[in-house]
Formats: sequence, structure tokens, C-alpha cells
Amino acid sequence: MIRKTLTALTLMLMFCLTIFGTAEAARAKAELLNVSAYNLDRETVRIQIDYRGRLDSSDINLNVSGEKMILDLNDTASGRINRTLGRNIQATNIIDNVSMNNADKTRTQLVFSMIIDFDADGYTANLTADTSGGRNFSRLIIDVERTNKSAIYHPEPSYGDVYGNIDGDLSGRVITLDAGHGGSDNGAVGPSRLTEKEVTLAVALKVERMLAAQGAQVIMTRTTDVDVASPYASNTQELQARCDYANGAEMFISIHCNAFSNPQSNGMETFYSSVNSESYRLAALLNEELLRYGGLNNRGVKTANFYVIKHTACPSSLIELAFITNYEEERLLASDEYQERLAQAIVAAINRFFNGY
Repeated sequence: MIRKTLTALTLMLMFCLTIFGTAEAARAKAELLNVSAYNLDRETVRIQIDYRGRLDSSDINLNVSGEKMILDLNDTASGRINRTLGRNIQATNIIDNVSMNNADKTRTQLVFSMIIDFDADGYTANLTADTSGGRNFSRLIIDVERTNKSAIYHPEPSYGDVYGNIDGDLSGRVITLDAGHGGSDNGAVGPSRLTEKEVTLAVALKVERMLAAQGAQVIMTRTTDVDVASPYASNTQELQARCDYANGAEMFISIHCNAFSNPQSNGMETFYSSVNSESYRLAALLNEELLRYGGLNNRGVKTANFYVIKHTACPSSLIELAFITNYEEERLLASDEYQERLAQAIVAAINRFFNGY
């Protein structure tokens, strides 16, 4: 009897809470459905807030300051937005994360934490309404863009004077080229979804073609989009499989693209390991020629303990061609013409290494 009474009370309480929650939602003029963001171009991010119902201009208040953008929406219920919040903003280059405050049942606050600073970096946020959803839903659109767009990105790179000779004689030379990542490993991914494994393979194949034309024996760790060891190999097994291709070679070059959370990070750099005394000279020559042919910011020649250059006996270097996470440099990396220039730079450095200039 007591158990039945408790069960009845529990059901009544759940019913009352349901009625209360429904009443709160009913008092809201609009129900939020989804929030998403994407890049219109390399300098503009569009944020979309989908909702069902009606919102007046007096219900909407947008404030920006420093690294925060806050959107207050009165007479709204959070609805399904809890399940979608934060899922569709990762590809943008200026939003860090989105959070929601809805302590008041009929007021929702969306807080956008930004990578950029509205005040210091000269960004603006413009809010407009879009009813293209028809009777099913409406949409608020916020375009966040830099007012002085040319100031943040590089100008078109100047390729400069070509120094190294790309038409040398490399007869009998044995060179291993490692196109970084591949198969199950995309490597870094750019804002337009260009993958590192695509770029490294494209450049490596161009280098192979040029070296073969000069009589070199070129050993490729991969020539297609595959894992070098196997899809289920450990990271060490995969890297060691690449190093194994350097056995008997006179030179090992691993080709990569750089990446960082800040999309303004830019430039190229080369790395060497102190395991082989000639590795520094190779990395320095590659750095010089990439600067001459590629025209990007030079981040220098650096020593590192990357597995593939530490575990190869021959002179070796790892190249970071550019930042695939930088809009301008991703665009260049996707260009066949620019890939050809990068390949020419690598070949010019190889010729200088073997011919002593």
C-alpha cells in the first residue's frame, strides 16, 4: 500500500513538472533549434542561429568586446540547441567555443569565445535576419569580419630570384622521399578541408619526376594514399617503416605541412637531427631554396628529434612547406603551380648538396 502511494505521488510530481516545463516553453515566442558557423572566406565567419517561432528586434541584443561576443535572446526557449551546441564551429578560424546561459526560462544567452580580439584586431559583427527557412524555421545571421582585411594576411608571395640549379646531373645518386602521413592518417587539415597527406604526396611525386629525369634512383615511402606500415600499426611502427626505406640511400627527405590553432601562424621551416653531421647542411640548403622559390616567411633551420630524421643513418631533413591551417598558405598548397615551385626548390637544394655549392 505504501509503495503504491509513493508511486502515485511520484507520477503526480512528474506530471506537474512536465506541465510546468511546457508552460514555461509556451510563454517563449521562439524555440532555438541549432547554432552553426562556417567561413565565408578566409577573413569572414558566418554564424547561423536557427529558431522556430517569432522574434522581434527588441528581443535581440548583440554585444562584442575584447575576445567575447554575447547574443541575448529574450522570449526564447533553448529547445534542441543543447544537443547541437558547439558541434559545427570547429572549422572556423576565429571562434574558440560557444557556451549557453539560460537560467531564465524565457531568455537565452549565447557566449562566443573568440580567438581574435574585436578591439585590438579590428573585427566587427553584423547581425541580420533571414527567413529563407520558410514556415518551418527562421534564422539569425551574424557575420564576423575584419574591417582592414589586407592587414592580417600575407601579400601574394614574391618568388624572388632562382638560385639553385634544378637541371643537374644526379646519375647514380640514391634518394629517399617520404610523403608525410597517408592512408588512415590525414595529417593536418586546412580550413577548406585540404589534407596534409594530399599535399605531401603531390609535392613528393613532382620531386620524384624531376630527380628521375636527372638520373637519380628515387625511393618513395609511398606513391599513393596508403599507410606505409599498415592501417593498424602503431605510430612507431609506421614511422620505422618509413625509415626502413632509407636503408642504402644517400639522403632522406620527409615532406610535411605545418599546423597551429592560430590561423595567422605562417611560414616554412626545415629540421635536422644531430645524428648525422651532414643533416644540418641539407636542412640549410632546403631552407634557402624553399625561401627563394616559395617566398613565404622563413621560420628557420631547427634541430629536432622527429623519429624519421633521428632514426635514419644518411643525411636527412624534415620539411614543413607552409601552414595548411593558414588560409592564404592553404590556398597556395592546393595550387599545382605552387606545388611545382616547392618541388623545384627541393630539387635545387639536392643538386647543391651533391655538387658542393
